[in-house]
Parts: sequence; C-alpha cells; structure tokens
Amino acid sequence: MSQLSSCVLPSEHDPRQWSNWRRWAIALVIWNLIAPVDMATTFYSGMQQQIQVDLGTTETLATLGTGLYNLGCVFGVLFGGPLSELHGRRPVYIFSSICFFLFSLGATVAPNITTMLICRGLAGLLGSPVFAIYGGSLADLFFPDERGPMVALFTLVLQGAPTFGPVPSSILGSFLHWRWLLGFLTMWGGLLAALMLFMPETEPNAIARKLEKSQDFLQDAKAPVAEKPRSDGWSKVLLTPITILRHEPIVSSTTIFHSFVYGLLFLLLEAYPHIYNSHYSMSREQSGLVFVAPFIGNVLGVLIYFGYLKSQYEARQRMIQLESSGKLDIEPEARLPGVILASLLIPIGLFWLTFSADPQVHYFLPVLSGVPVGMGMTLLQLSLFNYYIDLYPTKSASVVAANTSVRNIVATIFPSIALPLYNAMGIRNANMTLACISCIGFPTGVILYVFGRRLRAASTWAKRTTTSGDAVVSLGASAPLLAQAPENRYGGTASSA
Repeated sequence: MSQLSSCVLPSEHDPRQWSNWRRWAIALVIWNLIAPVDMATTFYSGMQQQIQVDLGTTETLATLGTGLYNLGCVFGVLFGGPLSELHGRRPVYIFSSICFFLFSLGATVAPNITTMLICRGLAGLLGSPVFAIYGGSLADLFFPDERGPMVALFTLVLQGAPTFGPVPSSILGSFLHWRWLLGFLTMWGGLLAALMLFMPETEPNAIARKLEKSQDFLQDAKAPVAEKPRSDGWSKVLLTPITILRHEPIVSSTTIFHSFVYGLLFLLLEAYPHIYNSHYSMSREQSGLVFVAPFIGNVLGVLIYFGYLKSQYEARQRMIQLESSGKLDIEPEARLPGVILASLLIPIGLFWLTFSADPQVHYFLPVLSGVPVGMGMTLLQLSLFNYYIDLYPTKSASVVAANTSVRNIVATIFPSIALPLYNAMGIRNANMTLACISCIGFPTGVILYVFGRRLRAASTWAKRTTTSGDAVVSLGASAPLLAQAPENRYGGTASSA
C-alpha cells in the first residue's frame, strides 16, 4: 500500500472516482494477466511426458520445469511489491508481463532441456511480481465495500489456475504437440503484455508525482507533497518479510502449514500419475484430468467463504460494535474459524484418498477425494490472508510476501520428492504420511484462536489490544490489503457511477 498519508487528487485523476466500467476493465485485465502466469506453474505438468521424450531427458530433469518456475516466484514476489510502491504499479506490470512473454517464448522454442529450464525459471522470477501487487491495485481502484466480487474473482484465479492447469494440457496433449500448448500460454501472455502498455497508473503517489511534473496539478498549500522514491527504500522493505518471518511466531507457524498445503498441490502433480497408473493403468495425461476435482473444491471453497464465513465475521463485528457503542474493533481471531475448517477438510481428503485408492475400488471414489482438499486450500488462503490483514495493519503486504515466498520454496521442492517418497514407502503409506502431517493445522488454528490475544500482546507489529473486563479495545488502526480501507486517503468524495 502507499505510504502517503494525505494526497489529494482531482476527481478525474483519482482511480476510485473513475467510472465503474473503466475500473472493472482495468481489474479484469489484471485478472487475466495473473491467469497465464499462475497457470504456467502446473500447465507444464500435463505435457511433461511429451517434453521428456522430445528433448531426450530424464524424468527428474523434466520435473524441474515445475520446480524452477516456483523457485523464481520465491524472489519475484519479494521485489514486486516494494518497487510498485516506490515507482508505481504500471512500470512493474509492463516489465513483468513483457518478461513473462519473452521467456515463455524462449521455453516454447527451446531446443534442449537446459534452455527450457532456464527460461522457465526466469519466466517465474520476472513474471511473478504481479502476485505481489494485484492487492494494491484493487485497493487503488475500489472502495472497501466494493471489493467483494473482485476479491472472489481474484481468489478463484489465484488458487484455481494452478489447480486446474494440468487439465487442459492433459486433454490437448493427447493430440497437440507440447510446443503448441506452451505457445498458447505465450500468446495469451503476449496479448496481455500489449494491453499493459495502455494501462493507466493507479498508485496515488505515482499519480501525484506525475501531475506535479506536468504542472497540471496545483498542490494545496496545506497538503504535503507526494513522497519521492528513496534509493534505499526498496532494499529496506525487501528485508521486512524475512524479519517478520523470523520474529513473529504467528506468521511462522501458519506459514509452515500453509506452505505444506500449497506444496501438496505440486506434490500431487507427480503423485497422481503414479497412483492412478499403478492402480488403474491411467496414462499421465489421463491422470491430469483428476485435477478437475480439486478445482471444483476451489470453487466451493470460495462460495463457502463469501456465502457463510464472511457474513458470520461481519455479523460478529456488528454485534461487538453495537455492544460497545462503536468503540471496539473486531479481534483478528474472528477470521480463524475458516482456517480451522480448512485444517479439517484437508486431512479428510487425504485420508479419503489413502483408503479409497485401491484396484478393487472404482477410480471415481479416490478422484472425489480431491474436492475437500481443494475446498481446504481455498478456505485456508482466504481466511489466513484476511487474518494477516487484520492482525498486521501496517505490515500486511510484507507478511503476505513472506508467506508467499516460503510457499513457493516448498512448491519448488515437493515435485522432486514425490516419486522417491511413493517408491520408498508405497502408495498407501505415503498417502497416510501426508494425511498425518496435514493434521498439524488443526491444533495450530485452535491455539491461535484461544491464545491469539496473548501472542499479539508480545508482538512488535501486530494490532495491540488492552482488556478491561471482557472488553477489547483496539490500539491500532485497521489497514488494508483487500478487505479494508488503506491508510492513505486521496481524491474526491464519492464514487463515480
């Protein structure tokens, strides 16, 4: 989020005052930009067998095409957010989308596996900053009470694109060459890169600086001048996620579980072909279709969150404010029921897979086990990120960046350990091990729900509260990534119709 506390913009330059169709068009272009970058993480898996044969490489090296892409994303999200806050969203979007297009093109025409892996890693590194700045763009464009539909759409593509990715490539890979399939993602990314050239700036500090330079904007004498980027600012911000991860047990404990759940998706990319080939003689392409079930779970997870959990949270917030005559703020722990529910759904799905994946059982039954897993993945991300936003009002972007980086490290490693794990332990024992590990999320969620207030009291960055009887008084302003108003106030007085 912008750090400018008071930057008054004329209504025609204030993104929140633009017409509804313009704001939605910008948001949908960003949504479409995220889709190919996110889908590229797993789209590769559906044609991995083709690539392995065509480039004459081993299965281990071919699998690195997924791992190195995720490894690039680890670092891309760390510099994307700070740079967008210092220099504006538009330059980062343009640079990121063009780089994703160029290195995707390089992977498409790669003559050997070395070139393929290098291009995949660079596409992930330079394409992933979009994951760090989309939240800031939504906050720039929409008032808090307008963001609900957009948050649902972005959540669906962020979690659904990598889950659904193996399905189209598995279907089309049976009769199309892998270069045509990668070419489709490349052309999609190229089209979005071209559209980004016409994308207006939405970051308020960047807009104010541009107006000042063009002398089209007369600064109010009482209003501060827009902040200038500091040369050392981005490097300091870059270290903030690492610092928070080291010193905040709330962040480190929830990130460990979330990283396992996210990495599980990429482990299953390699585990599903092994399981369904061993028990049901399915090819790798056919087993890729199994990911339809987790994707259905993703959709159901979004519906449950916005249809039930969010309304329960808001009802609880209204009740507390009524009881305190509007003086009290909701505790961040009110977000944790979604995390606890997710921590139950994921083990249920994995235990289901453990005991149903058997040659004597029809394959449809183990396939359905992916539905609760997909539901848990989406509910966990939605609930946990909103928990972070409520809990760390001034550092939410850095906390999300820390979580995302660790998740991508795990996603880099998990595809490579899948086959050794299943070969060494056997299918049932490997599935049982994963199911048992996934159970750590439930006690973590419960402990935070019960003792979260005490942990916040000892935190440097978390929202502080003082207790008086049963009352909880907020000492920190609430801030904002996707659900609440950002710290900066800028432009106009009403939204444009």
